[in-house]
This record gives sequence, C-alpha cells and structure tokens, in this order.
Amino acid sequence: MSALIEFQDVSKVYEMGDSVVRAADHISMQIQRGEFVAIVGQSGSGKSTCMNIIGCLDVPTDGKYLLDGRDVGSLDKDQLAEIRNKMLGFIFQQYNLLPRLTLLENVEVPMMYAGVSKNDRRERAKVALEMVGLGSKISHRPAQLSGGQQQRVSIARALVGEPAVILADEPTGALDSHTGREVLSLLQQLHAAGNTVVLITHDNSIAIQAQRIIRLEDGRVIYDGDSRAPEAVVSSSFSGMGGAQ
Repeated sequence: MSALIEFQDVSKVYEMGDSVVRAADHISMQIQRGEFVAIVGQSGSGKSTCMNIIGCLDVPTDGKYLLDGRDVGSLDKDQLAEIRNKMLGFIFQQYNLLPRLTLLENVEVPMMYAGVSKNDRRERAKVALEMVGLGSKISHRPAQLSGGQQQRVSIARALVGEPAVILADEPTGALDSHTGREVLSLLQQLHAAGNTVVLITHDNSIAIQAQRIIRLEDGRVIYDGDSRAPEAVVSSSFSGMGGAQ
C-alpha cells in the first residue's frame, strides 16, 4: 500500500534578489495513513516549506510530492484547491475564525466550498463541535470564547470535511501551557480514533507528543524516527555550532 504522504527527493528553491535560498534540500520521507507525526525544526529549518507543500499551498521546485499516490506538482490551481478542500483539514496558530459568524457557521465554511447541502452542513458541524466539547455553544461567536475554545472550534472546522490529513501548524503557539496541553490531548484523541495528524512545531516538548518526529535543519532531514528515542530531541549541529535559527 502506498504512503498517504510521500516526498521523493523534494527541493524548494526561492530567488531572493541576487541570492538563492534552498528552503528544502532533497527531502525524502513517507507518512502512512493513521500516523501522528511531528515535523520539527528551528526558524529557517524548512518546516514551514514542508507544511506548505504538504498542504498543497506550494509545489516543489524539484522532486515529487505524492498525496495518496497523486502527483501534486502536476495539478493546476483549481485542482490544488479541490484537493485542499477534500483531503486536508488545517489547524492554524491564530485560529482564523470569522468574528461575525457563530461557531456553527464557522465550522460550516469549508463545506460550503465543497458544495455540501445546507442541512448536511448543519448536522455535520454540530457533530464536529460536540466532538471537541463545544456542542452547547454553537450559537456563540468567537469573541465570547477563550483562546483554547477558539482553537477547539478550528479543530472542529478541520475535522468536519473528514479529511485524509489533519495538518496542524503550531496549534498551541498562541495558548498558555495548560490550554496547549488540552489541545494536544485532543489531537492525540483524534489520532487514536484513526485520523492522520501532521503537526508542525519548533518546540521539542510539543513534538514529543507525536508518535514520530521528523527533524529538519537547513532544509534537510537530520532525524526521522520514534519520538521517544533519546536522539529524537537532539539536533546534530545546534549545540554551539551555529545551526539554523
């Protein structure tokens, strides 16, 4: 069975004036359906570039990215938008909720783009909000919630389309440590229920909550393995050697 997410010798190069930045440098990796994987690295390591490619927000300069066996680099903008809507659920650091909409309406938004009928949207949004413990607040607006509750709404919004991949970009970055742990616990519950979760973070203490860590430095994979292994949280060149910042 093919991997759900596969990078085949992926590179991403950006031209910045007269200089060239290699944000991803010949990365190869596979993520299987049902895994909980953290992609971790400092600023400049290439993790955001990997997130954008996995999320079909960008395409490789060289190499191939296959999502469920499909070569994403061969798709046009409309096809990329369609695959984002159908296969990917996004959780962002800043929640990205629409302040004038109720929680129910916020969770319905991605299904509107996917052409789901109004009645189905409403029922599925209610179920998703109940799953994250907010079934009693469906008529509230985002400003009436705490930060942790708003992040739960964004998780419900990510879940509602039953995506193949839940892609969480620094999902605890705007939260205090206690609320952050609650959000991580919810992601672990989603993984235990069979969901594929890819977590992007710079924080080792967050990354080790996943099953597996893929550590990046200077656009390259320097570790890919069990999150509980001692070497999972050790960067090969970060200690006093001028590693990526």
